[in-house]
Amino acid sequence: MNTTIDPYLAEITNLLATIRQEEGDRILAAARILQDQISRDRLITVFGVSGHSVIGCEEFFWRAGGLACINPLFDLSLNLSGGGLKSTRLERVPGVGDKILASQQTAPGDVLILTSIYGMNAATIDAALEARKRGLRVIAITSRQHAAATPADFPARHPSGQNLADLAEVTIDNHVPHGDCLIHLPGFEQPLGPCSTILVSFCVQWLVMETVRLCQEAGLVAPVWRSANTVGGDASNAACLERFLPRVKAL
Repeated sequence: MNTTIDPYLAEITNLLATIRQEEGDRILAAARILQDQISRDRLITVFGVSGHSVIGCEEFFWRAGGLACINPLFDLSLNLSGGGLKSTRLERVPGVGDKILASQQTAPGDVLILTSIYGMNAATIDAALEARKRGLRVIAITSRQHAAATPADFPARHPSGQNLADLAEVTIDNHVPHGDCLIHLPGFEQPLGPCSTILVSFCVQWLVMETVRLCQEAGLVAPVWRSANTVGGDASNAACLERFLPRVKAL
């Protein structure tokens, strides 16, 4: 029987293996930055800006096995829940992403993780530039290939034409190909099988696990959530909630 899943699985597996082979040093560098932030009892701010890039931000937040010190920036105007077309239009408007970041209480040396699949839209670049102006340490999880393949005059680009990968202190390449999709059906023009959610989530969880490992090596206990849908989960999470509920708006 002809099927689409076998070539999709093969492509996804190859891309995951590429991330494993090529991004280890950058994952470790980013994890060291997060470990330092945890050692100072500071929040780690994460911004997925818009569209499906928000999934990367969500993957960091309120997740079993995930860090409890995550401060996600969820803006309903940019999220898909606020309207898909509106999300796409607003991410192309200069002067939006920086305002959202500026509304947060941050200090020089704090960390901002930007999970932008394509890494070149106006809102993302404005957020990165605002972060640098505020003295934040920027970590990007983004696709170098997609940004590089996007024309300089593409409507979604920031007026400066810059790519997120060039503005971050550490850039973790999610290796999402240009256009996101992997599978071509004969006689069907639009490729299928988007891969960004799987690849970005892989990068996020690798970074989280590496951060916790470094905290252990340094004698720190990283604050980590337990699934609330397991016996003892609520009791285990109570200490993290007491510590972070007053500080993380999204909780």
